[in-house]
Amino acid sequence: MDLKEEIRKLVELQKVDSEIYKISLKKNSEIPEKLNLLKNEFEQRKKEFEAALEAIKQLQLKKKEKELNLATKEEAIKKSQGQLFQLKTNKDYQTKLTEIASLKADASLFEEEVLKAMEGIEAADKKAKEEKEMFAQEEKNYKEKQAALHKELEDIESQTKTFEERKAALGKDIDKNILARYEKLIKTRSGLAVCAVDVETENCGACHMRMTSQKINEIKMYSELTLCENCVRILYIPEDFSL
Repeated sequence: MDLKEEIRKLVELQKVDSEIYKISLKKNSEIPEKLNLLKNEFEQRKKEFEAALEAIKQLQLKKKEKELNLATKEEAIKKSQGQLFQLKTNKDYQTKLTEIASLKADASLFEEEVLKAMEGIEAADKKAKEEKEMFAQEEKNYKEKQAALHKELEDIESQTKTFEERKAALGKDIDKNILARYEKLIKTRSGLAVCAVDVETENCGACHMRMTSQKINEIKMYSELTLCENCVRILYIPEDFSL
């Protein structure tokens, strides 16, 4: 078995696995996080919009309450005015007039409150209309972004299938024992199982641990797999290959 050739194959295989790892992160982490954030932002905006509508309802209820109070006072005034002609003494007549004046004063206050409530509702309605238009556009944008992210997930599924087929094809030509060791590392080392050593710095390209001269010589011999003592990745020197 030509170990150097096997490592070259592993490097080619890892290029595919690196792509699988990248799109796997997108599929399982990045895109779900974006979808969740997008949903939370929209739900918060929806709550704000619904709160604005609820505020208008409350204003309308208060307006009806004030209108009812006004109607009650007006009815009391009408009733008291009708009683004036039934009074026999001047004192009772004056007392009733005072009562009517008090009722009219109360009615005037309720009337003013009704007008203020109407103005408040009018302003709130205008703002709600603007909010409704904005929310409709935001909802449209939300659905478009959501659809785009779901489309991206679909594309990733297709890409993953293609890469997995290429991976399987490349794996057929690699020694089974070496491939098994590689597969174990690729799963536990964030998609990077085979790592280049920088000949200038003599550092591991992944964890940056400095290699000893003896370790460099062991790598260049390619008599057996040489692993980084720190991150346990398979080491090779790019200059030894036509990659």
